[in-house]
Amino acid sequence: MTGIENRVPNQTGPLEMQRPHSFKLILMNRTVYSLLLLAFSQIVHTTSAHLRELCEKRDIFFEPYRCQLVDLDLLDDPVLYLLYDVNPSEGFNLRRDVYIRLAVFVQFLRTQRGYRRTRLVLPPWSSLVHWRSGNIDQQQLLWGNFFDLPSMRLYTDVLDMDEFFAEYGRLHGPDATTVVLDEVYKLKHFEQMFENGVFVDKFEEHVCPKGHDGALAYFGYGNFTADAFTCLHFQGSAMLLHRLLERYRPGRPHATRYVHVLNAEIVLHDLWGNVDYWEARRSMRFAPPLVDVATRFRAEYLNSSDRADRTVRPARWTDERSRPRKARGGEYLCAHLRRADFLYGRDKTTPTIQSAALQIRAKLLELGLKTVFVASDCTRMEFYNLKNYLKRFRVVRFVPESYEQRAELKDGGVAIVDQIVCSHARYFIGTYESTFTYRIYEEREIIGFPKDLTFNTFCKSEKDMNCEKNTVWPIVYH
Repeated sequence: MTGIENRVPNQTGPLEMQRPHSFKLILMNRTVYSLLLLAFSQIVHTTSAHLRELCEKRDIFFEPYRCQLVDLDLLDDPVLYLLYDVNPSEGFNLRRDVYIRLAVFVQFLRTQRGYRRTRLVLPPWSSLVHWRSGNIDQQQLLWGNFFDLPSMRLYTDVLDMDEFFAEYGRLHGPDATTVVLDEVYKLKHFEQMFENGVFVDKFEEHVCPKGHDGALAYFGYGNFTADAFTCLHFQGSAMLLHRLLERYRPGRPHATRYVHVLNAEIVLHDLWGNVDYWEARRSMRFAPPLVDVATRFRAEYLNSSDRADRTVRPARWTDERSRPRKARGGEYLCAHLRRADFLYGRDKTTPTIQSAALQIRAKLLELGLKTVFVASDCTRMEFYNLKNYLKRFRVVRFVPESYEQRAELKDGGVAIVDQIVCSHARYFIGTYESTFTYRIYEEREIIGFPKDLTFNTFCKSEKDMNCEKNTVWPIVYH
């Protein structure tokens, strides 16, 4: 028997009558535990100096518990705010890929002494080259318009631009209307990228062009200046940025360090397609309002739902596990037809509308489907012609219901709705070397579709179906 049972033998009745001392102890422990939880819930953001002072004095009832949660050594590291941007000519989906490179790098950086409090500041979206709606405001759009930031933060510490401005004001006072960056690095490719036929990770300074006087036109913001502006030839993976940050690390420690990397698309993946890549990618769930729009569209026009299509996902991406590929998808085929600049820059691999229609028709007949959803930047005339080539089938595309909905979704949101709908189709066929197509491949891998229903590519001609196809890369879990 236990010690309590020895002290109170042969007693019957309710527990509180049998063991009054034990019961009071239990109540007291529960009360203390509740107070500790309440205290923890009341923890607010404070400066590292103030938190260290509290933890060292331990002069408040709940500080001993609170301070056990804080690595005091970690507080000696400065808070490094890493900002970046991408060449304005790069599209929406390539920018998403650049984010993954930087997010994986930041997650690594946060394991290194001196960088463990690094925070990645997300660059706003402004009038990208493929956003054609000139009658709606598409300047300085936050990531929260398109992506689920709480989900992204389950991978690494990210800040949207409005959150960064609020943070800067909190640290430097409300009168600090100008953001002073400690270091700005403008990256540029080496003219000769290979040394004796070998690609070597390296960077070196070069003289900046005239006009870099410290003022920055950062996506239309006029309140950025730089204490140090360095122009660099750069080639290599994101981990090379660690060496760069070490090379130019301030001699005197500061509580904060603001670093801005220009032309971040030059930075390459360290290990593309590995576990780290897929964790960052899986964290990039779309903003719930966009998912709702796509879900309603699927239900109304395609008779598609997650339960019926076997595409239900866990509420959190961190709960996703490797599983059999049992996703079935809705009773429709999705075709991504890239047009516009691909008709000129990649004319040798981009099919005509007629050829694309014939390839779609053949696959619809093979699968016994009667509906095709089209995601495309084609003109109205091209879409009209496509429908004429597919008269026996139902051809559907997503168009905002009103000007108000388009203004709310933005062109980027419309593209995301297209991607969501395509990611739930029974069968997907995309455009060769299109990043839009790649992102849909990834979504379908995350959902769990069989590879043969996902990694499909249009050929230049329906007569040559043995053309070069996009690469197949499976998702990787732990």
